[in-house]
Amino acid sequence: MKKATLGALIAGAVIGLGISYVTAIMVDKTSTPEFCASCHTMKPMVDSFKFSVHGGNNPQGFAATHCTDCHLPHNSLIGYLIAKGISGTRDALAEFGIIKKVDFKDNFWEMDKYVYDSGCLKCHKGIKKLKDKNVGEVIGLTLNSQKVHKEFYWNKKERGEKVSCVACHNDNTMTHFAHPNLLETLQSE
Repeated sequence: MKKATLGALIAGAVIGLGISYVTAIMVDKTSTPEFCASCHTMKPMVDSFKFSVHGGNNPQGFAATHCTDCHLPHNSLIGYLIAKGISGTRDALAEFGIIKKVDFKDNFWEMDKYVYDSGCLKCHKGIKKLKDKNVGEVIGLTLNSQKVHKEFYWNKKERGEKVSCVACHNDNTMTHFAHPNLLETLQSE
């Protein structure tokens, strides 16, 4: 191989790695609650999140560190990046008044459009394991939790029924909802 070709390949690899590194940093930094709260529209969601189980208000102190942990799909890297680009562009255009903002109050009960099961299952691996196991075979989940998730999530999915985690885990039914009192917060604005 000629020196010029080898040099071009090495330069291309270095530039490619540099672009990948900068992209990874940008994706990470634009996924944090602090970044999301920089838009007035998202401030109530971030404020509510900080006091939730998912925001670290739990005995273990565990927290989902990025808004995108829940609010973007995690089925594939390409799908994640495309959804992030579309979502970020839409939110920025709405914040600057170029397009209509999402009315989160009116759309509150359509939360399955904003929360992805793949995000839930990324952390709640015991629930994911139930897809291929029988009730009683998953360590770390109570028997009741296994029964409920097998019956009302995985069995419905297998039958082709539309089901989502937030159909049950929402502001009115669960004390460990990711955004406690969000509806009340939005209504008081």
